[in-house]
Amino acid sequence: MFELSTSPFGKFRRYTLHHPDTGNGFSVVPECGANLLELLFDGLNVLDGYQSPEELEAGKWGKSALLFPFPNRLRDGQYSWLGHDYSFPLNNAATHNAIHGFVRHEAFEAVRIELTRENADITCRYDYRGQHAWFPFPFVLEVTFGMTDRNEFNVSFFLKNRHREAIPVGLGWHPYFRLAGNADEHRLQLPSCSLVHIDERMIPTGQRTPYTAFESEASLGATALDNCFQVREGHPLYHLNLHAGPHRLALAASSSLFPYFQVFTPPARESIALEPMTCNVNAFQNGDGLVTVPAGGDWTAAFLVEYR
Repeated sequence: MFELSTSPFGKFRRYTLHHPDTGNGFSVVPECGANLLELLFDGLNVLDGYQSPEELEAGKWGKSALLFPFPNRLRDGQYSWLGHDYSFPLNNAATHNAIHGFVRHEAFEAVRIELTRENADITCRYDYRGQHAWFPFPFVLEVTFGMTDRNEFNVSFFLKNRHREAIPVGLGWHPYFRLAGNADEHRLQLPSCSLVHIDERMIPTGQRTPYTAFESEASLGATALDNCFQVREGHPLYHLNLHAGPHRLALAASSSLFPYFQVFTPPARESIALEPMTCNVNAFQNGDGLVTVPAGGDWTAAFLVEYR
C-alpha cells in the first residue's frame, strides 16, 4: 500500500508518497511551483533535485521546474497577441531573454491525493488571476504526479482558460536524471529527430538538420548538449532513453503533444536534463508548436517516465 507523509521543508510543506514494500515513490513541494524533489524506483532516486529549502527557493538550473506558459527562451521577453504587445521580465541574463515562463515560482495547492496498493497520485493546482502584466490571462493549471507499482511515473496536465479571449500557451518540464555518478557514465538514445539550429542568443535561426548522433544507444561521454530537437515524422510515441550500469530509464511522450524536446548537460555534469516541450524555443514569436486555448476552453497533456 502506498503511504503519504508530510514534513516541513523550510517555509514550505513536502509531500512524500511512498510504497514501503517496493521502494517506489516521490516527493513534491506544491507551494513552490509543484517542484518534484525525488523520484524513486526500487529505492533508487533517479532525480537530481534540490536538497534544501534554500536551493529550492534559489531555483538554480530550474531543476524539475514546470515550464509554463512557455518553455525555454523568448527573445527579448517580447510577444504580441491579439493586437497587443507584452514583455516578460528578462530573467536569462546571459542571453538577454525571458526563460521558462513564471509558474515555477508560484504557489500551487495540493487538492487531491489518492493512495492504493498499486498507485499513488497527487494533484496540485495553481489558480492564476491574471495579475502579471506580461501575461494578463487568467487560467487554472493542474499537474498530477502519479506512481504505479509497475515502475511507471505519470505526469499529466489540465489547463482551463478563464480569460474572455483565446490565450497562447506552451508547456515543458525540466527534470535532471541521474543513474550513475556523473553524466559521462550514461548511455543515451534519442528518437529520429532534427536539431534546431540556434544563434548566439540561443534563439532558433529557422534551420533544422537531421541529428543521428544518438539514434542508436551510445555513450554520452564528454558530449556537451544544450539543444532543442524536433521529433521527426513516424514517431507517434517516442522515447528518450538513459542507461547506466543495470539501470534503464525512458521518458515516453506523444509527438502530437510534445513534438520538441531539449537535452541539457549542466557544466558540473552531475546529471542529464531530458525536457519534453509542447513547442519550439521562442514559440511566442515564431509560433512553432504554440497552442491556442479558446476562451473558456480546456487543454490537456501528459507523458510518462518508465524505469526498467
